Amino acid sequence: MIRKTLIVLVWGMLAACSSDVVTYPFYTYTEEEESVSPFTDFSFPLAEFQKATTVLVHTPGEELSSQQGHTKVFDVPAMREEHLQYMDVLRQQGIRVFELTDVLRLLPASLLRSTAQKILATDVSIMQKEALIQYMIETPPLKALYFMHDQSFATPRGIIIGKMKMPHRRPESDLLEICYRYLGGEVCYRVEGAASYMEGGDYMPFGTLALIGEGARTNRMAIQELLDADAIGHDTLVVVKDALHDIFQMHLDTYFNIIDSQLVVLSQARLNAYPGEEYYLSADVYTRAPGQTAYRLEQEDVSFVDLLQQRGVTIIPISNEDQQLLASNFLCIAPRHIVARDNLSAAFRQSMEENGVTVEWVKLDELVEGDGAAHCMTQVLGRQ
Repeated sequence: MIRKTLIVLVWGMLAACSSDVVTYPFYTYTEEEESVSPFTDFSFPLAEFQKATTVLVHTPGEELSSQQGHTKVFDVPAMREEHLQYMDVLRQQGIRVFELTDVLRLLPASLLRSTAQKILATDVSIMQKEALIQYMIETPPLKALYFMHDQSFATPRGIIIGKMKMPHRRPESDLLEICYRYLGGEVCYRVEGAASYMEGGDYMPFGTLALIGEGARTNRMAIQELLDADAIGHDTLVVVKDALHDIFQMHLDTYFNIIDSQLVVLSQARLNAYPGEEYYLSADVYTRAPGQTAYRLEQEDVSFVDLLQQRGVTIIPISNEDQQLLASNFLCIAPRHIVARDNLSAAFRQSMEENGVTVEWVKLDELVEGDGAAHCMTQVLGRQ
């Protein structure tokens, strides 16, 4: 296998390419060093709180400099620097971190070309691999690609390729799927229904059950597809029904998250809402007998909060101010061990300390301008 050496470079100080070295922002790869697939020693996560071992990320680049399809002006160098530091924090915790562009380099140029021609309907036959990778990301600009938790997610059955609600983001799923399939990732299902849409930020494995948020970016048709295809892998599925459909709370992980088997966080407005109020969360519970594939609706329109508390789960409320700062969008990397953005309130920090939670604080001020934080930016492929 081709061998490549990864050298971290300072932004703006990249050397020019030679015949045996190719460059890409932050990294240089020589052709003699062996590449490693992110699917080596791959293990599917059973719970959000298991120890993370392998993650896939994408460092944002020039796709964010384009004004096409977005009204925000991003500070791309600052975002890249924050992302690099975030990856370093993950590596320091013993997590294998793979960058999407690294993974794309493992694919044959012929496969990349055929994928690009399918997605872009453009003749890319003369493009070399490095230029082709950059072109696929920047044309049209995949501005939200660095939110790597959105396009797919891993269940005990395997990897599920979602279907983004926003059509301009669907090429992201195509890129991820070719990586998974070529490099040995077990893709067990792809959401394809004409009226279906589902995004990874709405799925959370929770030990003996799985949670899926039904709301602004995931609908019931997609959830039913997964039930019919036996793609979830848990014998109990809780569908968390969000009637708010707020763009700033578009996924389950923007107002809820899991820290341990008996500890979660939830937006205070959601926690205190009553039936009939817009912030209220109801839930449908689907179950099946062990060894069976067919699910049945066991409970309908029950209180999600009551469901958690009946299971003995402690709920830490998140204030409205912290929720707006994406406090719930942390990444759990081990039981009661999370990575969160560093400018949250003293009250949030105290609640973590009081509940025995270790927090790795990271600066994400520029990255969150895209409306997501650590959880949204990280696709966890392996947990133990």
